[in-house]
Amino acid sequence: MSKKILGYFLVCFIMLLNLPSVSAADETLGKILPFILKNENFAFHERTDALIIDVGKEVDGSTLSISDFDVHVIQTRKVNPNYVAYDGTREVIDVYTSQVNDTGSPSDTGRYIIIDFPDVGWGDGGSTNDGGYTFDSAYTITYKGAEIEFVDGSSILPEEFTQTDVVSPVLDKFKYANHNGLDYSYFYNEDAEEPLPLVVFFHGGGQGNDIYTPIRFSNGGTVWANPENQAKYPTHVLAPRNATTVAAMHNVKAVIDEMIAEGKVDPNRVYITGFSMGGASTWTFLRTFPDFAAAAAPLCPAGGPGSVDNAKAVAYLPIWTFVDEGDFLYNSVVNNDRIYGPYLNDSLLSILPENRLDNPPYNGHVFDGHAVWLPVYNEYVHPERGMLNDWLFSQSKIRSISEVEVSTVSGVAPTLPETVVVDVNHSATGIVSEERAVVWNMIDPQSYGTEGPGVFKVEGNVEGSVEKAVATVTVEYRNRIADLKETVAGLDIVHGNKNALMVKLNNAEKFLADTKHDKSAQAVKMLDNFIGQVNNFIKPGKLTEEQATEMIEAGKETIRNITN
Repeated sequence: MSKKILGYFLVCFIMLLNLPSVSAADETLGKILPFILKNENFAFHERTDALIIDVGKEVDGSTLSISDFDVHVIQTRKVNPNYVAYDGTREVIDVYTSQVNDTGSPSDTGRYIIIDFPDVGWGDGGSTNDGGYTFDSAYTITYKGAEIEFVDGSSILPEEFTQTDVVSPVLDKFKYANHNGLDYSYFYNEDAEEPLPLVVFFHGGGQGNDIYTPIRFSNGGTVWANPENQAKYPTHVLAPRNATTVAAMHNVKAVIDEMIAEGKVDPNRVYITGFSMGGASTWTFLRTFPDFAAAAAPLCPAGGPGSVDNAKAVAYLPIWTFVDEGDFLYNSVVNNDRIYGPYLNDSLLSILPENRLDNPPYNGHVFDGHAVWLPVYNEYVHPERGMLNDWLFSQSKIRSISEVEVSTVSGVAPTLPETVVVDVNHSATGIVSEERAVVWNMIDPQSYGTEGPGVFKVEGNVEGSVEKAVATVTVEYRNRIADLKETVAGLDIVHGNKNALMVKLNNAEKFLADTKHDKSAQAVKMLDNFIGQVNNFIKPGKLTEEQATEMIEAGKETIRNITN
């Protein structure tokens, strides 16, 4: 009997030893793994660039292979889920592990598995929009490989993957709204503490069938919101949908006015641009509000000024027009420039030989002759103006604010003017000088005190301008020995104390009067001794704090006069 009991406990002990491995297998087998779509807004259009699978623990990347994964997508229109735009496979070009929940950071091991797709493609299920509509994309992952191995020695054989989110780093920052029937999307630089410029982007024809597509077909709207452009030129972006009429432009202007009223937008730095139909919309906006924008860039515009009067109304507005030699609108654009160009004093037409993108992912691909916006918004560099970005953000209706120079004496607050002269560019007449009210910042009294910098600047807020007025204040430090002698003579103190102070002042005056020798150092020493003695007279009550402060400041001012 005892041998049977012993054998029983031995079997139980062996089973207990095996329990952890059995438990680990139960935890890892048959898992449902979540994944997200990673979208990228490339120059031509937004694409689903990768899938990111969260495995939950560190995976050995060497156990993964492209052949392990099949990916399928069904794309339906956001505004009509019953319309299937694509139902098929996606080409997988790479599979790798990553330590971060993002693409572009492959590592030997990582919690995340990245399934990478081609950055360029047409009709392959990768583009998130087509035909003027944006899609909802439902992805299915089929895993065909062996167990995925973790670095801790355990493994997993996933049975299913579930799509949990869609991430598009730039486009996710845009919001959608409607004003009086006008759909629009917009981007705010949330880090801004003061009004910023605003880029108003008008999309091309056939790209506004829903509210989402205008900023997804090509990056005419989103290029301004890209992190690299925001770092160089912080700005807000407004992208109206199907705004082609004068009535629509009034709605666009109302949205901009609201942004200005909220303190978001600098009213002197609003830039209007768009391509094709959006280039025509750019001109419609200029015809409707000729003196509002700071600059405009119509690209392959399907319209123009329309009349000599309209051209004269923007005669001094900075305008930069682009077209490709192979564009079907080429003759129209060139004729508009020939007819109305003579009335436009700050206008340039740039004609590109081809619409080529050299940077990844396009690597030299030449696009259709009508797609001039692709190089212009992304790569084209003019030999003098630089990129369109550089030129646009250098423009402002405020061309200059007059410099202010004032003087004061130590201890006296400067008197600053109530108005400044502002040079404002008006589209029809050019630069006009205007008197505008200014509210100056508070000045620290130490700035014009005896120990101040001598010259300092003050900024002021100018009416109707984000640009600041600047006043340069020069402080004069006087020789106050005569004033000090008069003050000392009038003190109600014993003769010996009064004489001790007066002797130091007389000696300082004598040293300064010596024209044959530079005895300024001796004079300063006498004044330092004078200040020291004045301080010593405070505690015993020979001088009041007020008397002493007045004489000490006069002594310090005289020292600044000598040493300057």
